[in-house]
Amino acid sequence: IEVIAIESEVLATIAENVRRLRAERGWSQEALAERAHIDRSYLAGIETGRRNPSVSKLVQVANALSVRLKELLES
Repeated sequence: IEVIAIESEVLATIAENVRRLRAERGWSQEALAERAHIDRSYLAGIETGRRNPSVSKLVQVANALSVRLKELLES
């Protein structure tokens, strides 16, 4: 499997998990972005799989959602 395909799959998993967890809480992108201390457009990029966030940004999102980082990475 090519590295690009693996990266794309991981980003899609992260996107799906962040969207789902945010929706479960009834939060808007703006609300999660504020809690995670990131820009809403950056969060939108994560949720669509267009952004390749750093580990530190993912930790900020996970902390804002009160989940462990691995919950954003697991299929």
